Amino acid sequence: MDGFLYSCAVPVQPDDLTAKARIREVALELFARDGVAGASMRSIAAKAGVSSSLVVHHYRSKAALREAVDDAVLHAFNEAVRSVDLSGSPLEVSEQLNRAIAGIIGGDRAVRDYLGRSLLEASPASYRLFDALVDLVAEGLDTLEAGGHVRRGSDKTWRAYAVLFIILGPMVLSRQIEARLGVDAFDPAIVRARSACNIEILQHGLFETR
Repeated sequence: MDGFLYSCAVPVQPDDLTAKARIREVALELFARDGVAGASMRSIAAKAGVSSSLVVHHYRSKAALREAVDDAVLHAFNEAVRSVDLSGSPLEVSEQLNRAIAGIIGGDRAVRDYLGRSLLEASPASYRLFDALVDLVAEGLDTLEAGGHVRRGSDKTWRAYAVLFIILGPMVLSRQIEARLGVDAFDPAIVRARSACNIEILQHGLFETR
């Protein structure tokens, strides 16, 4: 279920963004590449083509800019989940979720790298991001349960973690996956195969019952 948290909208071009949004997009890119500590407000301003004072004007501090990046990523996830038509069968809904969220994580390495770096920092900001992701998954599962797409009776706390771990695993370990298999861990064909395996396990279980 790579895709539960994976909008396949047309990519936004830099010229289409306001200065404030462009700063946020560049911050995501540099935070992903260099880490939050390694990306300075000056370097973000230079890559965004604006003055450092404009960055401070819009975001005040790097902490506030990071919070804006987190909010944008979480908003994209939330919109992707909300875009799914829940009137279909459980399998159809699962497939829609995979396609909707694949455009966010599967299509943007910066988002994957940023989340992977951020969540491993063990900082107050990373804890807030993780909590928000857990809440998003838990709410999504509750909605699917209410619609008859998820079996009742599962531990509601740990099922949210279990699904989130499936989603985050390939992001955190993407470099290791690529080194072992010699492929892009988020190549569309790889994502489809991994998602199909995840969905099969989630729908039918892994172990035989005797």
